[in-house]
Amino acid sequence: MIEPIEAMKEKMIIVCKILQKQRVIDGYGHVTARLSDGRILSTPHMPPGKVAVRDLIIIDGQGNKLEGAGEPNGETSMHTSIYKARPDVQSILHYHADELIAVAASGQEIKVLSNAGVHFYRGTPIYDSPLLIRNHQLGDKLAATLGDRSAVLLRGHGGTVVAKNLDQLVRRGLDLVRSAKLQIMASTLDPLKTHSDEECEQMIKGHEGSDVQRRFLDYYISEVVD
Repeated sequence: MIEPIEAMKEKMIIVCKILQKQRVIDGYGHVTARLSDGRILSTPHMPPGKVAVRDLIIIDGQGNKLEGAGEPNGETSMHTSIYKARPDVQSILHYHADELIAVAASGQEIKVLSNAGVHFYRGTPIYDSPLLIRNHQLGDKLAATLGDRSAVLLRGHGGTVVAKNLDQLVRRGLDLVRSAKLQIMASTLDPLKTHSDEECEQMIKGHEGSDVQRRFLDYYISEVVD
């Protein structure tokens, strides 16, 4: 279910503040959400953690600005291409966490070493180029690399996470970085035991419970809201 636009704007601001507080975004990165009419709500070309409701913009499916004072991000094509290819995706995060860059540089996808990684058990393919996604051709190439997965790593660049809503997006965004960090920490240990597909599927069902999701979100919201 897609939320009313005003509620979605407020939530997008909270998501950005959480991601900044947890140090997974800095002056760069962007968050978008699909609106019920097919338009796209987006953070503008400014540090996402500093965005206020008045700064948010609305773009069309080609990335053209329809509303708002700010300008679209330089990599808006990343978002429009994914939305075009994935009708199930309702929100997208692109960021440049060091841990994601380190794992992608090793040529490895994310390994499910903890429960934080279960949403990525089907793989986190690597887009093998550090170039910014500044046109529709590159956007379509990235969307093809993502496929039907929950996240894609971009070599030398960062990562992109997709979700069915902003609540799920912030959890996946944090969990992907946490999983990468654990993988780096455990890289000198051998052998490593990862979750089985069956274990991941069972854990995902537990994560989707409203009580579990609410507890997760309430903690991080409490870190940024007085």
